[in-house]
Amino acid sequence: MAIRRTLVALVAAAGLVLAGAGPAIAGGSPHFIKSATTASADGVSLVVHFKEAGLSSGSVETVEATADLEALYQCVNGGGNVPSDPKKTVFDESVSASGEFTAGKNGNLVGDLTLSAPAADDVLDCPGGQTSTLVSVVWTNVTVEDHTSGAFLAIKGTFTGP
Repeated sequence: MAIRRTLVALVAAAGLVLAGAGPAIAGGSPHFIKSATTASADGVSLVVHFKEAGLSSGSVETVEATADLEALYQCVNGGGNVPSDPKKTVFDESVSASGEFTAGKNGNLVGDLTLSAPAADDVLDCPGGQTSTLVSVVWTNVTVEDHTSGAFLAIKGTFTGP
């Protein structure tokens, strides 16, 4: 009888251990791989390439990239020149892009998100004969965050274009 109670207690304890290990087996500690998560300017856009590990196979994750953008817009005349009394404006705000990505069999997730500067016509109105033009961009304070798993990484650097 004592052996039976001991056996039942051991089986119950083993069950608790396995139940507690379930989430750890299904996925690890979600995190972005720093050496495989980068940002680079592509013209006036910013492309954030990321790799996240420690996820459950097949999990669907909502990932968002965010950066501060300082963009200079100017009015340019038909000859491609900036008039002597240039009309210009600086756009200085946070920009973000997000998407849903599915983790592979190994619990890794690889993807790209592209952040774009607003269209010139949406930011600056120019007089007749002149065109609103995006002249330069500076991207700073770049971050990538998985809103599903909670993983987060700041990407160091300043990225300029065009």
